[in-house]
Amino acid sequence: MAGQYTDIVEIAVPASALAGSTVNIEVRVKNTYSSSIGIMVGGALEYGVTPWPGISFPVSSANVGPGATQTFYGSFKMPASNVRIHIYSYWYGTDGLWHLDDEQTRDISLAELAPEFSQFAIADYSVV
Repeated sequence: MAGQYTDIVEIAVPASALAGSTVNIEVRVKNTYSSSIGIMVGGALEYGVTPWPGISFPVSSANVGPGATQTFYGSFKMPASNVRIHIYSYWYGTDGLWHLDDEQTRDISLAELAPEFSQFAIADYSVV
């Protein structure tokens, strides 16, 4: 469900990732207000530790025109367990504060390494 002034319209993440790998996130947030506003995104990982580790968004805010959608890119290191990511959007008010507005979650499963065999041969070591 959309917030008062922002709507998280898409969160693109993989369904699974290997422990220790970098997981890239793409978050698209729409300005539903009738004027340009400042929009910020944030995120956290939920997987049994507290406080929840954050998600890095190198550029986490932008001024967004009315009806426009802004894409934010982030990443985190996959823990050694399944994880739920929480994505938050905020709008910047005339009071000089960021206001929490929308929230969504996505689950990412821990992937397992599959053994790889490219070739298997038995050598003949006959003794004459």
